[in-house]
Amino acid sequence: MCPAAALCVLSGLPAAGKSRLARELRERAQARGWRTLLVTYDDLIPAGDWRQSEWKQYRKTVLMCLERFLHQTLSDQTHTLSDQTHTLCDQTHSLSGQTHTLSGQTHTLSGQTHTLSDQTHTLSESDGVWMRFDRMQQQQSVSHTHTHTHTHSQPLVVLLDDNFYYQSMRYQIQQLARKYGVGFCQVFLQCPLHVCLQRNRCRPQPVPDEVLLQMCERMEPPNEIRNPWEQQSLTLDSTEDIADGHIQKLMDLLVSALENPLSPVQDESKQKEADRRLCASSALHQADQTCRRLVSQTVASARGQASPDVMKALTKALIELKTVFLQELKKDVLHRVSVFPEEPVDVEKLLEDVSTAFQRRLHEILCKHTTA
Repeated sequence: MCPAAALCVLSGLPAAGKSRLARELRERAQARGWRTLLVTYDDLIPAGDWRQSEWKQYRKTVLMCLERFLHQTLSDQTHTLSDQTHTLCDQTHSLSGQTHTLSGQTHTLSGQTHTLSDQTHTLSESDGVWMRFDRMQQQQSVSHTHTHTHTHSQPLVVLLDDNFYYQSMRYQIQQLARKYGVGFCQVFLQCPLHVCLQRNRCRPQPVPDEVLLQMCERMEPPNEIRNPWEQQSLTLDSTEDIADGHIQKLMDLLVSALENPLSPVQDESKQKEADRRLCASSALHQADQTCRRLVSQTVASARGQASPDVMKALTKALIELKTVFLQELKKDVLHRVSVFPEEPVDVEKLLEDVSTAFQRRLHEILCKHTTA
């Protein structure tokens, strides 16, 4: 019988205090005799000015590493993984400088002269994520091999330390927990932007201010009413040090997640449909935020260059444009979800298109009112 296990997401802005809280939770969990694995995304994904596609690939690889870990750890001691079920790590790659097969072409990463395309470079970096995950697992002495019955029976808590600013990111973790029949919970650290900016600037390797500002705009805190799957959530104010009583509440949340594992989905088709609609809903929410930001920027740029009456008319016209634009977008997105059920919703591409189209229409209205 598999031991109790739970995945716990810690989300919030950079410098909100997630890493320190994660370490505190790990210490308290270990004091109870629980096995723990602290997955720190910053330690797995290399820092760099990555393209959106590359960044998504890194996050996908971390998710694959996590699934491999769960599959191996939660399997019975005598269970042998077949080639068919071991779909996540049967791809040919070497973690010790052996020959890698990337993009169908075999090349040796041993200092030989070779030219890597952008795609191959991304896959090579993804292999680095696998290596860092394995090293992280070894350093924390968490193994999927069960040599002692006592160790095998200990609860397992996996703490995931990342910003997780889109609810869709957290939903992926929840679905992974459901797939393997383990518990799920999440903690959101609420901290004012100015406090995070101040703390961040004192870090050895601070996140650029503009990145933190963008993340703040995109942040989607847990919403238990809108998303029933987020009911196992706790929001804490991390402006000051988190009180011991609040940390105890977090431990109680972990206990609840361990005692209430999610039931695996039986009907995959219905789950996929629900996933796509949830993704579409998230995309529309992000589009609304994008449009609000663009309207604010347009009004700010026009202020001082137009009379009060013109500004009043301009503001009214921009708000009306946003309302109509989002209504049209909602109809279009939901129509595509219904008509093309197998086609995934590309949120990033959708937001790029929304930004381009909305800015064009904003410019038209701006010209109409300021040149009249």
